[in-house]
Amino acid sequence: MNWVYLSPHLDDAVLSCGGLIWEQSQAGHSVFVWTICAGDPPDTGISAFAESLHGRWETGSQASAIRRQEDIAACQLVGASYHHFSIPDCIYRTSPMSNTYLYSSEAAIFGPLHPDEWVLIKQISAEIKEHLPENPQLVCSYSYGGHVDHQLTRTAAEFLGIPIWYYPDYPYVAEHDLTPNTAHSNIEILQHPISDGGLQVWIEAVARYKSQISTFWPAENAMHTAITKYVRSVEGVHLIKLQDA
Repeated sequence: MNWVYLSPHLDDAVLSCGGLIWEQSQAGHSVFVWTICAGDPPDTGISAFAESLHGRWETGSQASAIRRQEDIAACQLVGASYHHFSIPDCIYRTSPMSNTYLYSSEAAIFGPLHPDEWVLIKQISAEIKEHLPENPQLVCSYSYGGHVDHQLTRTAAEFLGIPIWYYPDYPYVAEHDLTPNTAHSNIEILQHPISDGGLQVWIEAVARYKSQISTFWPAENAMHTAITKYVRSVEGVHLIKLQDA
């Protein structure tokens, strides 16, 4: 099978499904991780909010380049091919109408998608369609947590009008207990157990995203503990398919 994971950022697919991706690659499937918001910031400068994140990540102005290298290392570890789209992260994007920053605060990046992004959504959807292999199993962020780039990715994927599996966005799904209600007749859950070997590779792959550890955990060992607890609590990784009503 051709499994194509759409990752909003340079870490989301591996954060959420690293063990499953490794298990699939070990089973002989072709697995791809396509990161949507992997492009460089504009040459015209970035907001004070983006500057503050660069400081926390300890990347300086090379944040995007460093994060792409982290993603390449993580994808290689889990056995996936990678593709980096040229769309900048939301913290860098400006309105094509007013040239103002669209998301310049923590509240903004977890708010609604800006109306000026609809042209971008269609552009992303067209690029996904252009690169899809034959008979793909497309797997997309469910958008738990509500980050605007996760919303952007899901909306662009759904614009294709093809069947999609959704992965619960970790760690947001664990932080907010957002496991879907399987009692609803229009939701199908595909449960994938993760072996001890798969869990270990998953943790090692997440550790490759050194710049992002501080976003979710106080230290790397806390990440090890959190992922292990999560995988054991949900008994692996589950993918979600929404059936037609």
